[in-house]
Amino acid sequence: TLTELRSNISQTQSKSKVPWTLDNDKYGEFNQHRDWGFAYSSTPASACGSYTIDDIKGEIPKDLVGSGTFYKVGPGKFERNGRQYEHILDGDGFVAAFSFQEDGTVRYTGKFVETEYFVQETKENKIKYRNVFGTQRSGGALANAFDLTLKNVANTNVVKWGGRLFVFWEAGRPYELDPETLETLVGAEEGPVADLGGTDCKVRGITIDQGGTIDQLINVGRSFTAHPHVWDENTLVGFKIETNAKTQELNLEFLEYDGEWKEEKSTNYVIPDALAPHDFSLSDNYYFMFENPFGDTDNLKYMFGFESPTQMMKLALRQNTMLHVVPRPGNNGKAMIIELPTSYFNIHLNGISEEKDGKVHLYSTGWDLTNENFFPQSQETAPFLGAWGGQYPDFVGGTVPPSLLYRTVVDLETAKVISHEEVCPGIVVEFPTQEEDKPNMMYCALGSDDYTSLPSTGLCRINTDTSEIETWWAENRCFTHEMAPVKKKNGDPGSWLLTPLYDTEEKRTSLAIFDSENFVSGPVCRMYLKHHLTYGLHSSFANSNT
Repeated sequence: TLTELRSNISQTQSKSKVPWTLDNDKYGEFNQHRDWGFAYSSTPASACGSYTIDDIKGEIPKDLVGSGTFYKVGPGKFERNGRQYEHILDGDGFVAAFSFQEDGTVRYTGKFVETEYFVQETKENKIKYRNVFGTQRSGGALANAFDLTLKNVANTNVVKWGGRLFVFWEAGRPYELDPETLETLVGAEEGPVADLGGTDCKVRGITIDQGGTIDQLINVGRSFTAHPHVWDENTLVGFKIETNAKTQELNLEFLEYDGEWKEEKSTNYVIPDALAPHDFSLSDNYYFMFENPFGDTDNLKYMFGFESPTQMMKLALRQNTMLHVVPRPGNNGKAMIIELPTSYFNIHLNGISEEKDGKVHLYSTGWDLTNENFFPQSQETAPFLGAWGGQYPDFVGGTVPPSLLYRTVVDLETAKVISHEEVCPGIVVEFPTQEEDKPNMMYCALGSDDYTSLPSTGLCRINTDTSEIETWWAENRCFTHEMAPVKKKNGDPGSWLLTPLYDTEEKRTSLAIFDSENFVSGPVCRMYLKHHLTYGLHSSFANSNT
């Protein structure tokens, strides 16, 4: 039974110790430093430009010919003038686009997001700004003290909506790009950038008088989530973020935009003394987000230039996670704060959740903070992401905990968690996505199926109703990533799944296309670039008429 399987795997996992021993027969052969490290090497100059892809294996599905563009964003540059950035998430944002043309060809375009920070650092060829995850100016605390401005790296998510393409980074202001050339545009003041404060804001996410005179005088402003979600063809939902410096209250303004980025509906929600969520989910009637358990933060270390924000942050291991349930506009219900029965760190949520019989099933990826291997229970707290410093996330050395897929069932009438359990015990996954018409069909990048925390070298398709899982594993020294489902045409069932594959042996990246209805057979088509792309973060597909 599922319970017995969970028990058996959990007993095996509890005996496992890090660093892990790589099971090459099971998960393929790769060397973490040589291969995984190369996946996190800076994007080469040859990737900056545009050309028609001419190395294609298989056949591009007819549904995709002239259909739209697959966009991918992530950190793409990790050094300046010979100095390595302290953390890969401080890397400068790079966007890649694969445009499906009417003549059946696919055109690649790649370009760095030219934020004002990137432009200035490129001009002077040195690190000029402080970063969220650890990179700071040379010169130690004296060179960084009292400068609270953080570099907007624009590297987390990319979404085209209402004919406009935006790159998102949750601690800052979104940047607009030309959807075809990827040139960074300036001057936009509407859509997701409206009422955030201008590009000259020194500090984001912290305000005094909610955009009033004081905020304008000292140049502070709000930020925008890195995870807006498309609800339907006419509605995109996101939220703006600000923490009041006087009260320490977190204020989230949920906004529902129409197809032209006009604000149609707004909901304000306040959480006392909390950090903004990285992701959220929505159903017909509610928004859902986890409040991750954090310990007290010593902001003086940041103020005096000794540490970055995430280096100061600690995970609270003996504090249960809270789920916030916020009514959408038109729902007269009350907001609910519901305690989970365990300490859990949420990373990503399924964008769309279904309500059934007064209950909602949420699907999320995250860390089990009771896992003794990574979070010693003799301690009150554990380091956060700022402890991941280095060229790449160190899985084999035991730095990165396994990310698991959870189902959290909530009774919306009693405001109680019925269950919070793994969907498929043992599978280590990230970057969950859903099919447009079948949200119960989820797709993830797969690291292992026995709790071993490893870089993703496989992909999986999961029916969350039944916990059935299908898997596909890449060739040796090849890493997998997030899949973007594209609904098939003419009433055909399923989706085409677009995903980059990072081949570190050939040192080049390909865009692969899978058929959701024949998933385990592997890609029906792979389009090989002439170069590699850096292992990125999130992706999306935009129809030609989006």
